[in-house]
Amino acid sequence: MTASALTRRAEIIEILEGERYVKVADLSQRFGVSQMSIRRDLRQLEGQGLLSRAHGGLIATPLLRLGLEISPEVAHQIQDGRLEKREIARAAAALVQPGDHLIFDSGVLSYFTACSLPGTLLTQGELTVITNSLLVALELAPWPGVETILLGGEYQAQRMMNVTGPSTLRSLQGLHADKMFLTVEAIDLHHGVTIAKDEAELAHQMVAACAQVILLAARGIIGRVDKIQILPISAVRTLVTGQGAQAEFLAYLRDQGTEVFLA
Repeated sequence: MTASALTRRAEIIEILEGERYVKVADLSQRFGVSQMSIRRDLRQLEGQGLLSRAHGGLIATPLLRLGLEISPEVAHQIQDGRLEKREIARAAAALVQPGDHLIFDSGVLSYFTACSLPGTLLTQGELTVITNSLLVALELAPWPGVETILLGGEYQAQRMMNVTGPSTLRSLQGLHADKMFLTVEAIDLHHGVTIAKDEAELAHQMVAACAQVILLAARGIIGRVDKIQILPISAVRTLVTGQGAQAEFLAYLRDQGTEVFLA
């Protein structure tokens, strides 16, 4: 990388610390380089977890504005397979309607879905969002069309910048949502949706608090099994996954009446 590129990326970070959104075209004009060069800069910075791109090509930077750092583990989860994650998130975000009460878990696909909500909903959608994810809260809280409820609890910077524990369970009590976006890490026909033991109690309570659970699953996790079941396969009503997911698995879900959206 040239010294000028390093300098430009450092200056982009400084700009984003003071402005919530900047257009690629504006950066291109400011630095006197092509938009292709700016997009290359942004891909590099995005891979470091320093920004995310959403909403018509604008760059959202809530973490920078608050001076927060993303751990290498979180940056890897955001970066790994991000093209498929973006497509799944766009398809999932299209299921949100004005006035919806939503739960977002702390999974990476739930975060991408929050980043993919259209501007009309963000500005005048009268949405209510309940989440244990600091990333989701930072993304959505500044918007006038979103009331954001960040659950309390023990902060886990190394996971997905989420909160968990007994306080989180208590703060969820009495809350209700129309839809929940649940990032799935393991699902198969025999064991349903399974999850790590330390995440199971909160996931169960979130599922119980909503009318519709929307599962978000990268195609590669289909067939995996984890420790604790949170939903039997018969209870899966809505699934959003990537093109190329196992055809037999999808056919079974459709036969039982599950809505399947391929991104």
